[in-house]
Amino acid sequence: MFEADQALRIGRNLLVYAVGVGLLVVAALGLADAIALSSALAASLFVVGLVLVFVVHEYFGGPV
Repeated sequence: MFEADQALRIGRNLLVYAVGVGLLVVAALGLADAIALSSALAASLFVVGLVLVFVVHEYFGGPV
């Protein structure tokens, strides 16, 4: 059975993971010129998104 702290941990991981993936999607669209976004901003968003996904996998033990 889930405990409250385990549910909060899973929620935190999924939230951070979703933000990272969202940044990656926006950055990829910006780099592909599908949306109006400067290349410098798109590249920095891409790096931030990758770092967030990496943090969830390496330090938080995966998204779930």
